[in-house]
Amino acid sequence: MTRTLAGVLMIAIFLACLLHQYAFMAGMAFVIVVMHVEYYNMAVGESHCAERILATLTSLSLFILVFAWKLWTFDARWLLLCIVPLFATCAALVFDKHERGEVRKTENILFPIIYVGLSTALAGLLLFDKAGNFDGRLFLSIFILIWMSDIGAYVLGMGFGQKPDSRKLCPDISPHKSWIGVWGGLLFTCIAAVALKLIGWLDMGWAHVAALAVIVLVAGILGDLFESLIKRHCGVKDSGRIMPGHGGLLDRFDSALAVLPAVAVYLILFEII
Repeated sequence: MTRTLAGVLMIAIFLACLLHQYAFMAGMAFVIVVMHVEYYNMAVGESHCAERILATLTSLSLFILVFAWKLWTFDARWLLLCIVPLFATCAALVFDKHERGEVRKTENILFPIIYVGLSTALAGLLLFDKAGNFDGRLFLSIFILIWMSDIGAYVLGMGFGQKPDSRKLCPDISPHKSWIGVWGGLLFTCIAAVALKLIGWLDMGWAHVAALAVIVLVAGILGDLFESLIKRHCGVKDSGRIMPGHGGLLDRFDSALAVLPAVAVYLILFEII
């Protein structure tokens, strides 16, 4: 019951954020901060407070500047302002006497800027059509594809992919993921993509719809496995406890952190958004 209520509350907040551009900006800023905190708690513990704050500000500025650029169409050169907190982060690492010689800590401080900051900045581009109007249907459609991929993988994977002779996808990282689950995810994703195309939410050609289904499946699996690899390396089960029964936001958005930027790059390359 706790897990179900937490999931319903998360979806309600998610949908509310898609109703207005400022609500989305505020909601995503909160998500970015929480995911940074979760990652740093796993990877570096409570140390390096100043560097953690500056790196989080770098990701926030990257997302906000890109989103504001699309929203208000100002000169793109102002996007370079995100270099300021990044430079400050690097300077703090250089002059931190406790950090000198600890290359891995430096990597762990800077990595979320790419993993979270760059991913969310690219994801924000999906909220705008070619005319520059705010529209949450495409963004929501991508999440529906992610959810359907997870459901298909779970239903078929748990039902048919847990037999002794079933081929596992990556047993060293996630022992329950099977190739049958992959095909189940593809089936459910394709069905959802066709439905979204028919109702007009995926306003693009059928070839692009098929490509999106494949991108969501492949990138979603990689994102899930990658976050599992991070948790295995850090020796934790969940990234956080913000969602009872679900874990942290990194646990809930692990697939999306890979899917959304991949989809954004594809749609930009083909001039769909």
